[in-house]
Amino acid sequence: MTVHRLRPRQKPVDHHRPALNGVPRTDAVTAGRTVEPDVPFAVPRISPEARRAAQRVLASGWVTTGHETERFESEFAAYVGAEYAVAVSSCTAALELALRALRLPPGGTVLVPAVTFCGAAQAVLHAGLRPVLVDVDPRTAMPTPVTVARAARACGCPHALMVLHYAGAPAPVAELAEAARLPLTRVVEDAAHALGTSVGDQPVGSLSRATCFSFYATKNLPIGEGGMVTTNDPRVAEWIRRARLHGMSADAWQRNLPGGGWRYTVEEAGLKANMTDVQAAVGRAQLHHLDDWQRRRRALAERFTTALEAVPGLEPLDAATDGRHARHLYVVRVSQAYGTGRDELIDRLAEHGIGTSVHFIPLHHMPYFQFAAVTPPEGLPGADALFPQLLSLPLHPGLTERMVDRVCGELAGLAAPPHPVSARAERPVTPVRQRPAALRTLVIGAGEAGQALARDLARTPQFGLDPVGFLDDDPAKHRAVVIGNLPVLGELDDTRAVALAHRIEAVVVAIPGLSPDRFRTVARAAEATGASVRYLPSFIAALRRDVVGNDMRALDVRELIGRSEMHVVSPEARATIAGRRVLVTGAGGSIGSELCHQVRAFGPSRLFLLDHDESNLHRLQLELYGDALLSDDIVISDIRDRPRIDQVFRELRPEVVFHAAAHKHLPLLERNPCEGVKSNVRGTENLVRAAAAAGTRRFVLISTDKAADPVSVLGATKRLAELIVRDGQRSAPPGTVFAAVRFGNVLGSRGSLLSVVAEQLGTGCPVTVTHPDVTRFFMTVEEAVGLVLEAARMAEGGEVFVLDMNDPVRIVDLVRKFARSVNVPDVDIRFTGLRPGEKLNETLFSAQERHTPTAHPRILAATSTACQEDPAAPVERLPALYVAAEHNDTDQVRRVLAELLPGFPASTTRQHLHSGMADPYPDDF
Repeated sequence: MTVHRLRPRQKPVDHHRPALNGVPRTDAVTAGRTVEPDVPFAVPRISPEARRAAQRVLASGWVTTGHETERFESEFAAYVGAEYAVAVSSCTAALELALRALRLPPGGTVLVPAVTFCGAAQAVLHAGLRPVLVDVDPRTAMPTPVTVARAARACGCPHALMVLHYAGAPAPVAELAEAARLPLTRVVEDAAHALGTSVGDQPVGSLSRATCFSFYATKNLPIGEGGMVTTNDPRVAEWIRRARLHGMSADAWQRNLPGGGWRYTVEEAGLKANMTDVQAAVGRAQLHHLDDWQRRRRALAERFTTALEAVPGLEPLDAATDGRHARHLYVVRVSQAYGTGRDELIDRLAEHGIGTSVHFIPLHHMPYFQFAAVTPPEGLPGADALFPQLLSLPLHPGLTERMVDRVCGELAGLAAPPHPVSARAERPVTPVRQRPAALRTLVIGAGEAGQALARDLARTPQFGLDPVGFLDDDPAKHRAVVIGNLPVLGELDDTRAVALAHRIEAVVVAIPGLSPDRFRTVARAAEATGASVRYLPSFIAALRRDVVGNDMRALDVRELIGRSEMHVVSPEARATIAGRRVLVTGAGGSIGSELCHQVRAFGPSRLFLLDHDESNLHRLQLELYGDALLSDDIVISDIRDRPRIDQVFRELRPEVVFHAAAHKHLPLLERNPCEGVKSNVRGTENLVRAAAAAGTRRFVLISTDKAADPVSVLGATKRLAELIVRDGQRSAPPGTVFAAVRFGNVLGSRGSLLSVVAEQLGTGCPVTVTHPDVTRFFMTVEEAVGLVLEAARMAEGGEVFVLDMNDPVRIVDLVRKFARSVNVPDVDIRFTGLRPGEKLNETLFSAQERHTPTAHPRILAATSTACQEDPAAPVERLPALYVAAEHNDTDQVRRVLAELLPGFPASTTRQHLHSGMADPYPDDF
């Protein structure tokens, strides 16, 4: 069992009757107001009859195994429909004794679900056998015939199978045994949750060779401790009776009764695992209430199901087979659509006085079982996908309907709310309840640098990184198991497996002497899981992937932009890329190159790098592959050259295209609008047409927030590019999907704000800012790339996706915070005035758009609200714009842009253009 957590309330309460694990039950009045009682995850229910039975046994003077135990065994066997029942000290002991009763060869293999309590695997090991982990179906949390057969192949020929009736749901015992090619006489059932379960119409208790039940304090029949083995095989029952008392002869417990004798025999190994008469007396009394309690559990579960149907992202487990569910646990999967991660949800519920639990941590996530158990070569992807979502809600007969309604109400309230719909919304409304969450971080290197790093991160939450463990190749570190309160999870070669198993979102390399080749190997393995990679860098270097210094202030993104960095890309995005032919335009740029790193880690069959700058392509090729010999995947081309683009698409047939090539420097495009049209508009149209003709499956355009109600050439040309993509979807062949994403200002991209500010601070020059109140939306390179990859995964056609970046940031505030972080407390700022085409405040959505939620909790989609809009109209009028651009007629280009995009200024003054360029202020996306 995993202990549930409740956090202390902010307001004092009077606690009464402490429940299991100290979780309080509260019926208090504070400051004249009634405080809602806590809802503990589990409360032992001991009936008055059970209390009296225990007192009766205590008064008898016979408190160990005796007649009460015999009677309990008889009554329990009758209840589950088994011939025999043997009472033992715990369910773990029951499993070990049942496995030993099978008389398997030493070291024999036993198939065990990967998602089960660790005690089940320990029972296998204590029986002298070896567990072989079986993957589970994320929809049911139980193995399937396919995963059982796969695990059976991994170990050759398994000797036995352990079947878990997870959460009290029926498992298809016979089907799983058949998949393992084992008779039911080699099957042991873990029915710790399953008293009252039936498979079909047959009660769990006599389906296999032996069935093991638990009477732990929170189980359906709570005693405190204790377990039971039921079987129809008299030899198994007789053997377990001897083995539970050191292997002594079966009547050994009677030797001190009147008429008993001191003589006994031991013929084989046993252990001390008997049940006492006190436990048995309590169990007998509790058994009389079990049917009523089970009816209550079913009613409460139905109430949960009905209330949570309308809450997106909370999904009850599916049934693995027909039968009756014992409802020991009410388990839901917290999917991405819920908007809050499972771990954060547990904390938030605890803050509201609601206990929850997680059943269970997969066995292969624990260091001991990583070497003690056999894992199939292909891993356990079902368990890995399921574990981050598992959540058990309170479900015990003591719950009231009001408590259930309260839990469901809190769950509904904590779900990601839909963003308000407004035709003139300027930016997404951030829910008040939202709080930043740190990225789950894996530290590479458990030496002095790694330990110091982990301590700093743990002590300084504003870094936004939460260390969860180390990787290190030093065997001594593995023998230590835990270093500085963090586990050593494996070696450097285990990066990918550990990152997936522990839902790692960031990897920080803390081995100063790590070779470049080794670093690249680790980085690629981490990036293949969607994690971002850092190497103890300074701030700018952290964002640009350079390897310099060891200034951990560099990672303080939250301090600079007022929010924690988000881990946007999901592992599911890999399926969009893996095995496909991928083309990235503008590959040599800061965004394009970062995108190439991530795409390559997701295993495309080919990755084509397209750019007109051969130097940038050469540099990127060296970064990706360590050499520049793979010339077949390098494409030197200008996207404005339509015949060349058509040729490229005909020959390469890319299945996925990420279009990052663009002119994007705002003040330079104000001076050169014709060039902006040629690249950003006509170049995009060339690519869209070529992609449709080549049967490209996914095409994602990288746009900018300046495309919302544009007043700059950059924004106008990017808005037209968005409309071209949308129009391309209207005529796209079946299976082709076009979409766009809008970026805010990307920290660390080439020529962006912070890189220039750092340069100015380094030279002692004043930092130039256009206006004291100017604001911008900011995102990191990792967030930008994650948005692109998630858009490729989610797109259905024609969408414009935007990252919910919270509130915009005042440039002045960001500059001052950054200056403090590099020890410049009194930064000299000079204001130069807004330049032509520049807004005081950017927006993410235009006045004619509303923002709607998507399947990703932090990604929104822009939807037009214009009543009479003809989406094809601007695209049909593009030839006039192209003619003006080809003639390099700046004034005519601006006039046509104004006709196509109402609100865009048709003219600007040459004087403003020159004055604006006197003090360059970078404005990049």
